[in-house]
Amino acid sequence: MTMKLSDIANQIDCRLVGDDCNIENVADINQAGNGYLAFVYNARYLPGLKTTKASAVILKEEWLKQCNSSALVSDNPRLAFAKAAHLLNSVIIADKGVSNTAVIASGANIPASVAIDHNAVIKSGTNLGENVQIGACSVIESNVEIGDNTLIYPNVTIGHDIKIGKNCIIYSGAVIGTDGFGYVADGDVYIKVPQLGSVIIGDNVEIGANTTIDRGALLDTIIHDDVKLDNLVQIAHNVEIGKHTAVSACTGIAGSSKIGKNCIIGGGVGIRDNIEITDNVIITGRTFVSSSLKEPGTYSSSVLVDTNQNWKKNVMRFKRLDEMFKRITRLEKTSGK
Repeated sequence: MTMKLSDIANQIDCRLVGDDCNIENVADINQAGNGYLAFVYNARYLPGLKTTKASAVILKEEWLKQCNSSALVSDNPRLAFAKAAHLLNSVIIADKGVSNTAVIASGANIPASVAIDHNAVIKSGTNLGENVQIGACSVIESNVEIGDNTLIYPNVTIGHDIKIGKNCIIYSGAVIGTDGFGYVADGDVYIKVPQLGSVIIGDNVEIGANTTIDRGALLDTIIHDDVKLDNLVQIAHNVEIGKHTAVSACTGIAGSSKIGKNCIIGGGVGIRDNIEITDNVIITGRTFVSSSLKEPGTYSSSVLVDTNQNWKKNVMRFKRLDEMFKRITRLEKTSGK
């Protein structure tokens, strides 16, 4: 998609300095050529301003004198660049209209503005918003609601009675609304607990490839507005995730736990069931959260990498930690400390 640089400036709240021109796309400052828009957000990349062939560069006011091309001035060049990239790269998952190989139930509400690709299945009672795109081989079960402008990539499965907001993106392999992991022991046999709740997903939510979100047992699993879930994230039944929280890949959140607003959860984190994490918490990668976090801040629990030899020694010493503590306590008492 080609746009005038001046139009981009207006839409991303930047000030244009220099000549207007046509911009085809964005690119790295060292790789960009004619018709491309680059950016500098850190002073270490300033040498690139002297050699770049980009038609325009997004940068801060203080770096303007070093720029030989047209410029878009921004207090936050990285954010401005992200907005520009979004403008220049609209996502088209399927051509507008309904493929003749798609299977659409007679009771589904399908506006004329939607795009539904080959072999998609949409069951009765489902309501699609305007400009929804559904990729090939995705399955939308009965009585699902999907808001305007939501993109569903190929091979996504959405269970019955799920609600999904506006402007969401759901990537391939995601499964939303499968049964939660609920069983009751009856002697040496497990009895399945019916999962009767739903999944409620807010607006502007992104759900990564092969991520799974289980439906609630009785209450609903809730993903609030602007939550970002990476690939391979597991959200168990009755979990609630607050607005503007981001969860990195391979993290698992066990049932009925609540995550606050504006949290950042690193990769490979494990969060146990029935705990609460307050707003504005950062959890670093590979941390295991075994109890509620009631104060904002940064939390970690993983062991840093070491040579295998040192790691083995430290593991053995850790096993003796209680014994060493008791010995030190006795020594302190006998020495009069």
